[in-house]
Amino acid sequence: MECCRAAIERGIGVIGFTEHVDFDPSDPGYGFFDYEACRGAMEKAREVFVGTPTVLFGVEVDYQEWFEDRIREFLSRYNFDYVVGSVHAIAQQPLMSAGYRAGRSGVRAYADYFEAVTKSAASELFDVIGHFGYAARQDPDVNDRSLSDWFRAAAGDALKAIVASGAALEINASGCRHSVRRPYPSVWCLEQYRELGGLRVTIGSDAHGPTEVGLGVEQAVRLAQRIELEIAAPPQRRIGSGRR
Repeated sequence: MECCRAAIERGIGVIGFTEHVDFDPSDPGYGFFDYEACRGAMEKAREVFVGTPTVLFGVEVDYQEWFEDRIREFLSRYNFDYVVGSVHAIAQQPLMSAGYRAGRSGVRAYADYFEAVTKSAASELFDVIGHFGYAARQDPDVNDRSLSDWFRAAAGDALKAIVASGAALEINASGCRHSVRRPYPSVWCLEQYRELGGLRVTIGSDAHGPTEVGLGVEQAVRLAQRIELEIAAPPQRRIGSGRR
């Protein structure tokens, strides 16, 4: 309820709640998601806040290739307004962990991340691909690296897969609160997405509490407008994804 009130105070007309669901038993969030409890909370919020803000019931799925079939089965059983697919870990190593970077060069760390995002988009399970370029959170100098050939190739393959899948690309404003001090993805990635035929984006503050609702959204909106991207609010549910 507090997040909805914060949205009203900040002039936000649509707010989506996307609780994480994890399928990796080693993840601290494994087994936490309760569909019925979340749906009940959304229905109560819609009863209290009629008209503004519009309350959407989404979910953010942690994607790793080895449990793709479990994700597919999960999404066939439960209804959501939209589904975000995000890569937070690779081979059970969280991207933000020292273990992920310890065994990889900077190039390998990004290449593995973009390969995983490519597979997540190719699965065609998701309406939105979340916080593209999230790996930059541990490397605020990624904008300089984005000029290199290997980065262009790896990121470009992932962006092509997103465009081909029909999913929207999220502009995630939480980067404004992180060391990169800008939304995810970078300007270069958004421009490349547009050049490849991508048009639809969503805007999210990735708020984990009412004080973060809407933070960075204005900057993200200006960025989308500058690159002539279409802001989808609400995101459109995929057709033929197997969800009821």
